[in-house]
Amino acid sequence: MPFIFLKKLAIPSKISTYLSRTLIIITVAITLLVGSVLILQQTIYFKRISEQKSKDYVDNQKIYIRDIVKNELEYIRIQNQFFKQKIDSKIRQNVYQATRTAESIYKQYAGKKSEAEIKTLIIAAISSLKFEMEYEEVFISSLDGTGVYYPRNPEFTGKDMRQFKDANGTPVVLEEIKLLKTKEEGLIEFNHDSPTAKDSALHKKKTFIKKFRDEIAQKISSVRFKFGGYVFMNHMDGSPIVMDGEVYKGDLNLITNADNIHHRVFMQELEVAKSNPEGGYFYYKWNKMNDTIPSEKCSYIQLFQEYNWLIGAGFYLDEISQSIKDQQKMLREEQKNSILSVLFILIMLLFLEGWIIYRFNKKYKSDFDRFFNFFYSSQDGFNQLEISEFQFDEFKQAGLAANQMIAHRHETENKLIQEHNKATESDRLKSAFLANMSHEIRTPMNAILGFSEILEEEDQNDDDKKTYIKLIRKNGDMLLNLINDIVDISKIEANLLTIKKRPLPLTKFLDEIRHHYSEVLATRLDKEIQFRIIEEIDRKVSVLTDEIRLRQVLDNLIGNAIKFTHSGSIDVEVKIIGERIQFSISDTGIGIPIDQQANIFERFIQAEQSSKINFGGTGLGLAISKNLIQLLGGNLHVKSEPGKGSTFYFDLPVS
Repeated sequence: MPFIFLKKLAIPSKISTYLSRTLIIITVAITLLVGSVLILQQTIYFKRISEQKSKDYVDNQKIYIRDIVKNELEYIRIQNQFFKQKIDSKIRQNVYQATRTAESIYKQYAGKKSEAEIKTLIIAAISSLKFEMEYEEVFISSLDGTGVYYPRNPEFTGKDMRQFKDANGTPVVLEEIKLLKTKEEGLIEFNHDSPTAKDSALHKKKTFIKKFRDEIAQKISSVRFKFGGYVFMNHMDGSPIVMDGEVYKGDLNLITNADNIHHRVFMQELEVAKSNPEGGYFYYKWNKMNDTIPSEKCSYIQLFQEYNWLIGAGFYLDEISQSIKDQQKMLREEQKNSILSVLFILIMLLFLEGWIIYRFNKKYKSDFDRFFNFFYSSQDGFNQLEISEFQFDEFKQAGLAANQMIAHRHETENKLIQEHNKATESDRLKSAFLANMSHEIRTPMNAILGFSEILEEEDQNDDDKKTYIKLIRKNGDMLLNLINDIVDISKIEANLLTIKKRPLPLTKFLDEIRHHYSEVLATRLDKEIQFRIIEEIDRKVSVLTDEIRLRQVLDNLIGNAIKFTHSGSIDVEVKIIGERIQFSISDTGIGIPIDQQANIFERFIQAEQSSKINFGGTGLGLAISKNLIQLLGGNLHVKSEPGKGSTFYFDLPVS
C-alpha cells in the first residue's frame, strides 16, 4: 500500500500534474546542485588561495631578508671601495708631488750639472717629500692576520702575517690582532730595522691600529626589520662580529667552542657559504631576542669574500604562521560572506522559480483545459479553437493543426456529401443513360430487323432493295458508333486507352475532313449549313498526334455542331500559336446555357436532356473527346452563348 501511494505520488495520472512535479523536482535539484557546486568551488578556492598566499608570503619574506643581506653587502663593498680610494688618493697625491719636485729639479739644473748629480738631487728630494714624516705609511690587514695592503712590501699581500716579528722577535701582527680584540683602536710601539745598510741601529716605530669593520658593524647592528628581525655577521674563522643585533665584544670562537649553542648554526652558515658563495637559505632553531625558548627560523647567508665575512638575516616561522593565520581568517570571513551571498541568491532563485512554475502551471493547465473542451465539443460540431487565448507557442501550433483538422474534417464531410450526391446523381444519370441507350440501340436495331424482314419478301424490286440495304447499313453504322463510344468510355475509365503519336501533315488531313463533311451536309436536305475550314498555317506544317483519335475528336465536335445547328455556318479554324497548333470548331447553333457549360464534358449528360426536342445521342461524345485531347497533350474548352452558337477549341504540339 505505501508503495502504491509513493508510485502515485511520483507518477500521477494527470500529465499536467506530472509535468509540474517534474519541473519542480528538476528545478530544485538543479538549483541545489548549482549551489552545492558553487559552495564546493568556494571551499576549494579558499583552500587553494590560502595555500598559495601562505607560500607567497613565505617566499616574499625570504626575498625580503635576502634583499636586506644584499643591501648590507653592498654597503660594505661601497665602504671598502671608499677606504681604498682614500688611501690610493693619498698615495697618488704624494706621487704627483714627487713628480712635480723631480721635474722642477731637472729643469733647474739641466745643463748645469751632470745627469748623475741631478739624479742624486731628485732621489734626495723625493725621499724627503714622500710622506709628512719619515717612513710614514698606511697598511691594511684582516683580523685573521692576512696581509691586505702594504705599500713598502707588496709581497705581503695575501700572506699570513701572524708570524711577522720585529727586531726583538715580537709578533707585531698578533699584537695588533690582540689589541683590536679588546679595543676598537690603539697605538703599538715596536723596533724596526734601519732602512739603509749603512745604518745598523734599531729604530722605534709607532703604529696606530683601527678596526675598519667597526663602523660597518655598528651600522649593521642597527638594522631592524619586521617581526623583530636583525642582521648578523660572522668571520669565517669563527669570530662573531654582530650577534643578536649587537656588536660582539667578546673573544668567542664559534668553531672551537663546540659546546656553545651557536656552534651548530655557525657550521650551517659555513656549509651554505662554501656550497653557494652567491648566497643561500638554511633552517634552524634560534631563540628570539629577550626569549629563552628556541623557535624555528629561516635565514639567508652570503659571503663577502674579500674579508671572509658571513652576513645574514632571518625570520621566525611561527611569527609568519601567525600572520598567515590572520590572513586565512580574513579569507575565511570572505568565504563565509561569499557562501552566504550564494545561499541568499539560491533562496531568491527558488522563490523566483516557484513563482515561475506556479505561473507556468496555471497557464499550462489553462491551455490543456481548452484542448480538452475542444475535443469534447468537437464530437458534435465543428467549433474551432481561439488561438489568441493560448499562452504557449506549442499549444498555438497544436491549435492551428487542430483547427486545420476541423476545417479538413468539415471539408471532407462536405466532399463526402457532394460525392454522395454525385453518386446518387450518377446513379440517376446512369439509369437515364441506360433508358436512353435502350432507345438508341433499339431504334437502329428495329430498323435493321424491319428492313431485313422486308428484303425477305420476293415481290420487292431492285430499287427498293437497294434503298433498304442502305438504310440497314446506315443504322448498322449508328449502332457501331454507339458501341464504339461505350467501349471507349470503358477504356478511359479503366485507363486502358492507348495513344500512338506520329507526325501528321495537316493540309492533307484537313482536305479529307473538308471533303467528307461537304458530302455529308450535301445529303442533309433539312439543314442549311455552310461548312468551312480556315487554315492559317504553312502547308508543310505537321502535328505530332494520333490521327485516328484526332479524327474521332473532330468527328464528335463537327457532328455535334451539325446536330445542334439548323442553319448558318460551321467553321473549323486552324492556326499556329507559338509552338502549338490550335483547332477551333464554331457553329451558329442553339448554344449552351452558362450554368450547363461546366457539365457538358461529364458523361451521360445528354441522357438528361429535358427539352422538348430530342437530339438523340448517348451523351458520351464530349466526355470522350475531352479525355482524348488530354491524352494527346492538350485540353478542350468551350465558349457559348444561348441562341448564338458555340465554339469548342483545343491546341496540340507542333511536330
